[in-house]
Amino acid sequence: MLIVRFRQTFRERASEWVVSFILCFWGFTVLQSVGLFDRPFYAPLSHAAPQSVWGWGAFMIGLLRLVVLFINGAWWRTPMFRQIGAGFGMMVWIMLMMGALSIEWRSPAIAAYLGLFALDALNLSFASRDAANSTRGSRAHGSE
Repeated sequence: MLIVRFRQTFRERASEWVVSFILCFWGFTVLQSVGLFDRPFYAPLSHAAPQSVWGWGAFMIGLLRLVVLFINGAWWRTPMFRQIGAGFGMMVWIMLMMGALSIEWRSPAIAAYLGLFALDALNLSFASRDAANSTRGSRAHGSE
């Protein structure tokens, strides 16, 4: 059942899969890179929380997003978790974009993080639509 649903939804959720993987891998990389947040680029993030919090948070949220995307359709509440994951992703990408804007030289990372932010904004809207449809469907079938 899960594999069938995965095949049915992968194409429409491809951007969620990619952004979730990037977030998970970004968190893993942050955890492996001691002193990374000492660089000026990461000042906006380091002012909000320590490097380990960002690393673990991004890794776990990215991983949770991947798991939720895999099981999506088997449980009607998964769109809510997709919404939360996309919102967290948007926060990470905008903070990284602010970091790219805060350094004295302009980085192409500005465009990359802005693009990831935009993708997660779209993912949030798609998950919101799915949540509304899922809630309507569960009420119609009396499974709430």
